[in-house]
Amino acid sequence: MSHGIYSALSGAVAQQRALDVTANNVANANTVGFRADRVAFDEALAQAGARTAQPASMRYVVAERITTDTAPGALATTGNPYDLALNGDGFFVLAAPQGERYTRAGSFTPGADGVLRTSDGIEVVAEGGPNARIRIPTGARDVTVGPDGTVSADGEPVGRVRIVSFADPATVGKEGESRFMTVAAPQPASPNTEVVQGSLEQSNVNPISGLNELITINRLFDSFQRVIKTFADLDNRTARDIGSRG
Repeated sequence: MSHGIYSALSGAVAQQRALDVTANNVANANTVGFRADRVAFDEALAQAGARTAQPASMRYVVAERITTDTAPGALATTGNPYDLALNGDGFFVLAAPQGERYTRAGSFTPGADGVLRTSDGIEVVAEGGPNARIRIPTGARDVTVGPDGTVSADGEPVGRVRIVSFADPATVGKEGESRFMTVAAPQPASPNTEVVQGSLEQSNVNPISGLNELITINRLFDSFQRVIKTFADLDNRTARDIGSRG
C-alpha cells in the first residue's frame, strides 16, 4: 500500500477534528461568556527505524492540541442589576460542588436565601475567604455594583465579588461551555479589570467567520478524501497488474 495514503488519511482525520471544534464554536456563538476553541496543528515526521521502509520526507498532519481563544467577547447591555461583565482579564469565582470553578458568564441572581448565584444555583464567591458570599438583604430596592466588584444594597456594602486571574492561561481548561477549571493557584485580577453592572459578555465567536471556516474545512476534508481514493485506486491497479503478470 502506498505510504502517501497514510499521510492523506492523517490530514483527513485532523480536518475532521477541526470540523468538530469549529462546529461547536459556531453552535455557541450566542452563549454568554463562551470562548472559542482552536485546533493547533503540527507536523509529525515518519519515525526513523520503523519496521517498514518509509520515505525520509514522509510527513503526517497531527491535530496536536486544542487551545482556548482568550480574546474577550463584546459587552451587551441588559439593564439587569445582577448581570455582571468583566472589562479586562480575570474570572468570577464559583463554589461548585467539585471545587472552585471560574467563569466570564456573569448572569447571576439572588437565591431564596439572598445569596448571589448562577442560573443553575452555584454560589458566587466573594472576597474574604472560600466561604464568603454576597447576600442581598430581603426587600433591598437598590442594588449597585462598583467597578471593583463591591456590591451595595440600598447604599450599604454587602460584599465584594472575588475576581481572579492566572499567570499561565494554558493551565486553565474548559468545563462545559462557559466554565473553567485549573489545578494552578489563582491570583488577584489586574487592578485595571473592571466590573460592569447591567451587562453580559457575549461569546467571542464571530458566526460569519465561523461559517466561512466550516466551509474551508469541509473543502479540505473533501480534498483529502479524493487523494485517499486516488491512492487506493492506484494500489488496486498495481495489484491487478501484478496478478495478471503472474
